[in-house]
Amino acid sequence: MTTGISGENKALVSGWVDFGDGIHATRSAKIIQQALHNIKQQHIFCVVVAKGYESGKVVMIEYNSERVVLDMPADWPPGMPSQPLRILFKDKAQLWNQFSVKLLEVTADTLITTVPFKYVQLQRRANYRVDVPRGSEVVFRHRDDLKHYYIPQNISATGALICLEERRVEGLQAGDLLSEITMTFPCEGGQRVRLPVKEARVVRVCENERREPCFGVQFLLRPQEEKEVMRYVRLRERELLRKGMAEEL
Repeated sequence: MTTGISGENKALVSGWVDFGDGIHATRSAKIIQQALHNIKQQHIFCVVVAKGYESGKVVMIEYNSERVVLDMPADWPPGMPSQPLRILFKDKAQLWNQFSVKLLEVTADTLITTVPFKYVQLQRRANYRVDVPRGSEVVFRHRDDLKHYYIPQNISATGALICLEERRVEGLQAGDLLSEITMTFPCEGGQRVRLPVKEARVVRVCENERREPCFGVQFLLRPQEEKEVMRYVRLRERELLRKGMAEEL
């Protein structure tokens, strides 16, 4: 019995499919070939990812409708068998992109893979939020009181969503000004990122699925703070992208 192609796969072959959370994907050969052309013409560096391995920056040497040839990473593990790989790159808009390929051959100085069979793009918007890791913390000052009962849920380049887990504590109101904010986030390798923001304002009050009060906070950023927040958002995007790849590999 012949298995039919799913509606999702038909849509992916035809063009971009929006999976929500800023993630778009396609299996369109035309779109994939155009992306490969852009990498080659714009001299965009790539990163090769396998299970338990991530390369430094490498160059795509050539491509056609059947294969992609990449410069050999300096630290490529010897004896790596044929397996699924991910090729990551940032386009000119600084968006993360990911190709799904299969390793075909390793020569003395190149990696040869299949042509990408799936192309994923993370569409970042100014208010695009990424979930923060478990164990993240936020401390801030509100009306001269130091508050530390709030847990950050997600963060963007312009703000964050924080939730109050201690119901006996008085919550915030829309319009409230927060100051001396310090957010800390666990990251890979056991490190913690500390992110200070001088001021922010509560712009939204809502509840999460556990009916805990949550507050949308808009950062009132200075130029250096804006750079640091954006740096962390990009770091977290990369962590989430790698996590998604690890689950697929």
